[in-house]
Amino acid sequence: MSVTAAYATAVEYRRVVGMTDAGLDAEIEKDLISVSRYIDGEMRRFFTRNGTPVARRYLPSETRSTLNVHDIAEAPTLVRVDINKNNSFALTLSPADYELLPIEAQQGSEPWPFTAIRLTPWGALPCFVADQRVEITAIFGWPQVPAAIQRATIHVAALLRLETPRATKRINELNENVETSHQAQNIVRQLASQYKVWLI
Repeated sequence: MSVTAAYATAVEYRRVVGMTDAGLDAEIEKDLISVSRYIDGEMRRFFTRNGTPVARRYLPSETRSTLNVHDIAEAPTLVRVDINKNNSFALTLSPADYELLPIEAQQGSEPWPFTAIRLTPWGALPCFVADQRVEITAIFGWPQVPAAIQRATIHVAALLRLETPRATKRINELNENVETSHQAQNIVRQLASQYKVWLI
């Protein structure tokens, strides 16, 4: 699943809302994509994953052994440090030089991504130094779309399309659908307590 894909398919949507006619699937898919990107913006992260490894660079603001990173779905293929501060990234770390945190992120009923990298005491680098850039090449994102994100995508889309019994409609003076919009916002607000990224 690419990072631009919706978090649910039209088939899954129709199953949840009780529709059988596939004639509107193209429009439903567009709405599901729009809702998915809205959720991304509100949560400040995406819940799919890169199709191939991507290189991201980080600039530590202080010297410490742990570096917060964007969501990592799989162990990095390459971690380099610009120890000379000349864009050469001369030091390549081996997997023994660091560990990914949380350590048990991908255990349990719902796999989570790794969100930090911590240098090991026995590794080649004692700490990430302030203003020495770090380049991490990895599959970023989530191991799989969380069930709550998928369900929320479907229910918000159904509210906005007025295809659920919970959808109520009142048009204000700006021709906006007021009650339905509030219900959709409430669903996303509930997700934020568990899935929103506050700092990177």
